[in-house]
Amino acid sequence: MKTLFGKRGEPLQEFMNFCVVVPVFLAMGFSLSFGGGITRYKTFYTLFPEIDTTTTSGATKSHNSLIQGTTISSLNLGAALGCLSTMYLGNRLGRRRTVVLGAVVALIGTVLQCSAYYLAQLIVSRMVLGAGLGMMSSTVPVWQSETSKVHKRGHHVIIDGICIAAGIALASWLTFGFSKAETTSSWNWRLPCMTTGILAIVVLIFTFSFPESPRWLALKGRYDEAREVIAIVDDVEPQSEHTEYVLASITSVNEASAESASFSSLFKYGKEKMLYRLILASATQLFSQMSGSALITYYSEQLFSTVGLSHDLSKILGATDLTFKLICCSIPFFTIERAGRRRLLIIAASGMSTCMFCLAICGSQVTEDNLVPAYVAIVFAFIFVAFYPIGFLGVNFLYSQEVITTRYRAPASGISTAVHWLSAFVVALTTPIGFTSLGWKFYLVWAAVALSIIPSVYFFYPETTGLSVEEIDQVFIDSPNVFATVGLAEQRRKEKAQGTDIIAGQIEHFNEGKKAEERHEQALVDSRV
Repeated sequence: MKTLFGKRGEPLQEFMNFCVVVPVFLAMGFSLSFGGGITRYKTFYTLFPEIDTTTTSGATKSHNSLIQGTTISSLNLGAALGCLSTMYLGNRLGRRRTVVLGAVVALIGTVLQCSAYYLAQLIVSRMVLGAGLGMMSSTVPVWQSETSKVHKRGHHVIIDGICIAAGIALASWLTFGFSKAETTSSWNWRLPCMTTGILAIVVLIFTFSFPESPRWLALKGRYDEAREVIAIVDDVEPQSEHTEYVLASITSVNEASAESASFSSLFKYGKEKMLYRLILASATQLFSQMSGSALITYYSEQLFSTVGLSHDLSKILGATDLTFKLICCSIPFFTIERAGRRRLLIIAASGMSTCMFCLAICGSQVTEDNLVPAYVAIVFAFIFVAFYPIGFLGVNFLYSQEVITTRYRAPASGISTAVHWLSAFVVALTTPIGFTSLGWKFYLVWAAVALSIIPSVYFFYPETTGLSVEEIDQVFIDSPNVFATVGLAEQRRKEKAQGTDIIAGQIEHFNEGKKAEERHEQALVDSRV
């Protein structure tokens, strides 16, 4: 049987995760955190005085803060544009070529950023880098979900969130370490800036070594190649019944959706309920950013400094908080296929909203003479970080791919991931203004958003655990309306589980019968002897 790197099935998927998925999302997390981490470097704000908020005050500081926020968040704008470009490129180039193109663009952005000496070049470089990251971050989860086995799909895509958290933590510790470098040269921020470029090169080297999505191949009528990839991914023979069944399921779904294959159909309700599914995917990504995660992730140092901690200790606690987030990412990795997507989303939202309400209460009680509530707020900041990755650092990428049919998965992923980046851009710009204008009341905004997630998921988000992407597709098609989808999905999951139990029982009964027959034959042989 054909192998890649001498591997097939699950070992091949794990190797793909290590060589492609890990560097892509490490680069994403690193880039999100790194830009904001170097703004207080003397070598950085001396070179770019327009964004200096460390040695300025008053109106100048306010003006520079706005420019700084725009510069740092330009990465998010570029990423959103990169995501939107996959609406056109995704189904034309395929998953692998889109990822490679994204890696090339990210590498160009990294080179421009590392060599920046003017503010305009810095902004452009971050937008180019963001565009590359956006293309990769919207395509890789699609590629993963389309090449994974049903019972392993959750584990594979959850790795995305783990790597984002690892990248954020890595950037936090690197920026803290390099801030101690006593130098007048800018190498202390240019050198770690190369990290994203190195990761992009790794992606370029390995991507074409792994199989293309069988669902994209079938969409393009390349059935022989799709059959070969299914056999490699599922570790079966190309002509096996399993391979033919999977290929027939994919083909059936493609033919069913071919009638309404125009791009505009993505924004129509119709038989496939594509608008409903697009809203689910986009809302999941929106919730991941608008629930207060960016607030805790990127402004934790500011929170720690309010209790009178030194600058260095605040940075260490901030980096520790982000490292704790990385550890908590293991929770969904081990529970996603048992607890299910809906339960993890609801648990995460419940915990996050509670923490935000508590942060608001603590903030309202802090005075110069009473810092105890501020210390309590630090505890809730850590608790928030424990809840967030349970439902919104990996599960969001997984669910937004699962609910979209193959024909529209690439453009829908581009839209939903663009929503992710745009909402992060909005949060980055509004948070400093919100704290200045509302103070502790600003936490209530995030608490309300997080609280709204609970009924949204309960009533409108069907459970996808245990169902193939084709079976999920059929649930939406067969559902009479959006309110019936959750119940129908649960019914299909139970029917499939019962069918699996029946087959398992039949196999067990067959094996017992075979063993009894063998014992009988052995007894006859013994009696003749």
